[in-house]
Amino acid sequence: MSFQDLDIHIRYRSEIHNFPRDFLIPVLSQTKIYKRGTGYFSTTSLIQLSVGLFEMAKNGGKIQVVCSPNLDKKDIEAIDYGYRSREEVITEALLREINEPVTYFDEERLNLVATLIANGSFDLKIAFLQDDDGFRLYHEKIAVFIDAEGNRISYAGSVNESENGLDGNFESLYTFCSWKDPSQIEAVQVAENDFDQMWNDNTIKLHVIDFPNIVIQKLMQYKKPSGINWDTDEREYGYKAYLKSCQKFRIPDGIRLHDYQEEAVQVWQANGYKGIFDMCTGSGKTYTALYGMIQLSKSLDEKLAVFIVCPYIHLVSQWEEDVEKWCSVPIIIAHSKSPNREWKKDVMMAYKRFRREGSPFVCITTNDSFAGEELQQYIVRFSETQNVLLIVDEAHNFGSAQMINVMPWNIPYRIALSATIKRYMDKTGTNKINQFFGEKCIEYTLEQAIADGNLVHYDYIPIPVVLSEYELLKYKQLSQKLKKYIVVKNGKMKISEAGKPIIYERTRLLAGAENKIGVLINLFQKYYTDNNILVYCGATSVEDEDTGESVRQIDLVTKRLQTEYHMSVKRFTAEENLKERQNIKMYFAQGMYQVITAIKCLDEGVNIPGIKTAFIMSSSRNPKEFIQRRGRLLRKSDNKKKAVIYDFVTLPRDLDNVVPNDIEEDKTIIVGEIARMVEFGRLADNPEVTDDLVNQIMTAYDYFFDAEEEMEKMEEYYGE
Repeated sequence: MSFQDLDIHIRYRSEIHNFPRDFLIPVLSQTKIYKRGTGYFSTTSLIQLSVGLFEMAKNGGKIQVVCSPNLDKKDIEAIDYGYRSREEVITEALLREINEPVTYFDEERLNLVATLIANGSFDLKIAFLQDDDGFRLYHEKIAVFIDAEGNRISYAGSVNESENGLDGNFESLYTFCSWKDPSQIEAVQVAENDFDQMWNDNTIKLHVIDFPNIVIQKLMQYKKPSGINWDTDEREYGYKAYLKSCQKFRIPDGIRLHDYQEEAVQVWQANGYKGIFDMCTGSGKTYTALYGMIQLSKSLDEKLAVFIVCPYIHLVSQWEEDVEKWCSVPIIIAHSKSPNREWKKDVMMAYKRFRREGSPFVCITTNDSFAGEELQQYIVRFSETQNVLLIVDEAHNFGSAQMINVMPWNIPYRIALSATIKRYMDKTGTNKINQFFGEKCIEYTLEQAIADGNLVHYDYIPIPVVLSEYELLKYKQLSQKLKKYIVVKNGKMKISEAGKPIIYERTRLLAGAENKIGVLINLFQKYYTDNNILVYCGATSVEDEDTGESVRQIDLVTKRLQTEYHMSVKRFTAEENLKERQNIKMYFAQGMYQVITAIKCLDEGVNIPGIKTAFIMSSSRNPKEFIQRRGRLLRKSDNKKKAVIYDFVTLPRDLDNVVPNDIEEDKTIIVGEIARMVEFGRLADNPEVTDDLVNQIMTAYDYFFDAEEEMEKMEEYYGE
C-alpha cells in the first residue's frame, strides 16, 4: 500500500473528524519519513506524537522533529539580560517538561520514543528566534509525510503535538498531496523545502540547535530492556479494527431514517436491488439512496463499487459532502472541473483494485462525464456478476438521447432518484428510464410530506400579468411559424424537432413579459423590511426604462429593489463559483441579505435555507420544473412555519377585454398557466384564491376544461 490507497480528505475539522484516528494513524502506517515542526516540547507531546508510530517504526520509518522549549517570562528575561546562558535556560526548561507517565500506554509510548532515539530513527532539534529584539519562541506547525514510493503529504492547520492539540481542542487542517493537482504538488514542495532549510539551520532569523544531550539521557530512562510492545496502538485505539472499519459503509451518528425511507429500501432489496425512488423534493431522497447503499454493502461483505451520477457539477459537491459522512472508502470526484486533476488516474487505480481485491470506492460524476470516454472505458468492463451500484440523481435526465445510449445494463444494482420521473413531452425517454431502473419502490408525494410534517405548509398567490400588445403580436407570429413544422406521426399531428426552438422562444417571451417587473416592485411595498425572500427570474432579457438598453431580467430586478427600497439583494446565478454560492447561502440564512435573485437554482437541486417568501417570475409550464421548485421552497428550517409563494401567471390579454373567439389564439398560454395554478393551489392552505382566478379566466373565455387532460393533449401535439 501507499498514500494513494488511503482516503485523504481535503480538510479535517474537529466537528467532523478525530484527527489521530481519521488522519494521523492511517497516514503514519504508510510513512517512511516523517518531518514535523511543532510547538512546545513535553513528554505529553511525545506521547501524543507517538500515536501511529508503532506501525511506522516496524516498517523502518524515521522521524525528524523540530520543537520549541516552553519558556516562561522569567526564562526569556534571563536570556535577554544575560543573567544565564541560553543553553542553560533551554536545557532546564526542557527537563522541566519531562514528567512521569501516568498510564501503562504512556509508558509504552515513551519506551518507543526512547528506543527510536537510541537507534537513530527519531531525531529531535530545538528552534528559537534571537536577534536585536531579544529571544522569542518558534511556534510554527508544519508536517511532511513521505511513503516508500516517494508520495508526499503535507498539511497546514492549527494542530499541535499536545494532548489538547491532537484530541482536545477544536482544530482544523488542510491537506496537500503530491500526486494530485499542480497547486497541491507545489504546496507539498514548499512545506518540505521550508522544513529542510530549518532542519539544516538555514532559515533566516531562526536558530536551530541539536537537542541537549542531558535531556536525551533523561528520556532514555523510559527505554525498557524488554523491548517495544508493538500492539500498543491496537490495544489502546483498536488501530487495526479501526482501519478495517474505515473501509466500511455506515450510517452516520445522529441520522435517523423515517419509516417510509426504510420501507423503500426494503422494497428495493426485494426487487433485486433495482428500482425508482419517486420522492418529492425535500423528503430525503439522498439519505434513502445512501441507506440502500449501506444495506447492499452489508450483503456483499463491503466489496462494493458505487457510481453516483448527477446532472450538475454543484450537485456533485453536495453528494460528496453527504457521502463522506456515510462511508470511509476512497471518493473520486470525476468531471471536467474536478479539483482533483488526477481523477482519471484515480478511477483507473480504483477500478484495478476493485477488480483485483474487491476494494470498495465511490465515484461521483456528472451525466456528461459519465457518458464520456474516460469513464465509459471502465463502466463497460463490469460484468453483471460484479458488485457495482449505480445511483442516478434527478433521474428524469437519464432518459435523454445521450444517456440512453450509455445506459449500463451490465451494472446489476440500480437506484433512480427523482421527484418527477416522468419526462416532459418525452414518452420514449420515460419508458427507457422505467425499463432500466425497474419498478417504483416508493412514491412519496408532496401531499404526504406536508401532512407528515416533513415539509412546511404554504399559501399560494397567483398574480395575473398581461402581455403587452407587442408581446401578444410577437407570440402570435411565433405560433404562426410553428404551423410550418407540423408533421403527422402515428396518425397524430405533432411539431417536429425543427420547430422546438420556436417553442423555446415563445417560452422566453412569456417569462420576460415586461409588465412583470412593475407588478413585482409594487408587491414589495409589503415586504421591503422583511428577510428570507427569493425572487426567481427567467433566463431572459428586458428593457431598462431608465437607459433604454436590453438587460437581463435578474439584473434589472436586483437594481430596482436596491435603488427603490434600499434592500440588501444578492444575485445567485451560474456566474458565481461554488465558494461564492456557499457564502451567499450562509449570509442569506443569517439575514445579511434580505433577498436573493436567482436563475435556475430551484431546478438544479440547490438548497437555499430559510426561504419564507418566494416570487416566481419565470413560471415554468413543465411539471418536472414547477413541482421541484415548490418542493425546494417548502423545506423546513429554523423559525419557518410556513411559506408564501407568489406565482406570476401570464395572460394574453386583460380578462375584461376577452371575447370567446380569442380562445383559439390564447389557448396555448392559458392552458399551461391554469394547469400549473391548479397543481400549486391543490395543496395550498388557501385553495380558494386559485379557484377564484381559474374561474375568472375560464368564464372570460367561456371555455371550461380539465387542465390535466388538456396538458396531455398539448404534450401529444408539441412532441414526445
